[in-house]
Amino acid sequence: MSSANTQYPKHPRTTYRVGAISYFNTRPLIYQLDQHRQVELTRVVPAELARAINSQAVHTGLVPSIDYQIAGADWLILPVAAIASFGSVLTIRIFSQIPLERIRSLACDPDSHTSVVLAQILWRLQFQRRVQIVPLPSDIRSAEAVLLIGDKVLAQLDYWAYQLDLGEAWTEFTDLPFVCAFWAVKNEGKNHWDELVAILQGAYRSGIDHLKEIVSRYAEEHGFDKSLAYQYLTQNIKFAFGPAQQQGLEKFYELAYQFELIPTLRPLQLYPYAEISVSSSE
Repeated sequence: MSSANTQYPKHPRTTYRVGAISYFNTRPLIYQLDQHRQVELTRVVPAELARAINSQAVHTGLVPSIDYQIAGADWLILPVAAIASFGSVLTIRIFSQIPLERIRSLACDPDSHTSVVLAQILWRLQFQRRVQIVPLPSDIRSAEAVLLIGDKVLAQLDYWAYQLDLGEAWTEFTDLPFVCAFWAVKNEGKNHWDELVAILQGAYRSGIDHLKEIVSRYAEEHGFDKSLAYQYLTQNIKFAFGPAQQQGLEKFYELAYQFELIPTLRPLQLYPYAEISVSSSE
């Protein structure tokens, strides 16, 4: 149901602080949330969101999926659309000056917690060895091989001799979706987030209804031409967060734990949402 037909509460009870990743692929998930009378929206880099949730600077954030395991706090995953892929994701990518099998060290984007773990898993699966993770140099193209995520990938697509799309590689090995990020809240035992979940679900439904508008308004700002931007949001990025995505997420966590990339293995805890009718925007 589009936002135009949604009934709005006359007396909102709560203002929700919402943190979102500052990448193009989040635009459909946060459509018009900055105009919602119950939402304070903050856009930050992925690496900052776990700390923001744990410190309660935000109530919820669209968090990198690996942070669920390493953030040092008990979280619940909200049953809302996520950022995922099945096959090529385009914007999680290794660029290299040499053939992939010869890479020994990988310079990594500091924002890419989840992708760094994914790259290490794929190296173990494909090449049966570890790859050394090193900081990203100021001159990206001076590195032997780099891992980049998000909008920063686009400027590098035509430069490097060798490339690996990590979403595509993951699906080839597992035949499962890869979940890059999802909405999470701190689990404090007395949480009542039904209204927040409904607001986020409404924003997503409205965003999907307005994809062409999102592309027209924001593609250039994020470095996309409009044709590629629409293809990216409709083909590369999958926003569903259902049983297949949860299975892919569990597989990712199991392999990360098996290869000693995370210290513990937490099961998925989904927020028990009771559906209500509430607006996504004004």
